[in-house]
Amino acid sequence: MRTVIDIDKELLEAAQQTLGTPTTRETVHAALRAVAGKDADRAGARAFAFWRTEGSPDLLDPETTKPAWRRRD
Repeated sequence: MRTVIDIDKELLEAAQQTLGTPTTRETVHAALRAVAGKDADRAGARAFAFWRTEGSPDLLDPETTKPAWRRRD
């Protein structure tokens, strides 16, 4: 998909240096991948926090989770 956008030249150059990308296209794609990955990480962390605290109260019970922390040598 082609999209025409106005990009700050200094910001683009700084991003290219940071990301090590030679072209505008590669820089934009790398930046989008980085942001999408961070959003995915945050969404996973939010889902885990919900599951741990609200979605599965058993995980807060030390007696229930005790066997999971037992060493198996």
